[in-house]
Amino acid sequence: LTETIKALDADGVVQLKARATDLLQRVGLPDPERILRQYPHQLSGGMRQRVMIALAIAGRPELLIADEPTTALDVSVQKDILELLRRLTHEENMTLILVSHDLGVIAAATQSVAVMYAGMVVERGPTDTVLRQPRHPYTQALLKARPTIGRTGRLIGIPGAPASPDTWPSGCRFAPRCPHADNKCDAKIPTLETIGGGHVVACHRLHESSVLDLSKKDLLSS
Repeated sequence: LTETIKALDADGVVQLKARATDLLQRVGLPDPERILRQYPHQLSGGMRQRVMIALAIAGRPELLIADEPTTALDVSVQKDILELLRRLTHEENMTLILVSHDLGVIAAATQSVAVMYAGMVVERGPTDTVLRQPRHPYTQALLKARPTIGRTGRLIGIPGAPASPDTWPSGCRFAPRCPHADNKCDAKIPTLETIGGGHVVACHRLHESSVLDLSKKDLLSS
């Protein structure tokens, strides 16, 4: 931590330790002087994640990119980490880009969301709108595959397998796995189309009833 601060600020040794201690306090770690003397294996997973966040904000960034920040953490620790990130973005006046495969984390911690498949954004908009009224077949499939309390039976998986970059189709990249794909989907990459309220979707069959009907149900709560 002090090495990172030194590389960023070039402060003296005393200032380095004071700054490191302050950062550890700000990310909610008790007894920061003791933690500064410890090795990573002596800390819990949640504590290590807080140290990583301290490292990330040491340079006072305007943009913080958090890639799967809650992976391998239990639910209670996940909640604490998300609350910490939310607090720091306000205190530091930062923008947060959160990368995650956990739709619950996305729902709890973001204001807007972009859904990507095979390197392309297929749907983007306010988080609540996208997750409750998904319009792209991939977003719909993700939500249907999500386990929820009260749901019984088998989860609905997405057929097929993600293509590697050297075998991406010439048209919509989700077409080989999409139940609604037709010849146009196979031939041409769809562009993002605005459907209102900052909600945009890339799907050739966006306005057809076979796709639209699936979005009328609140998939986030079901």
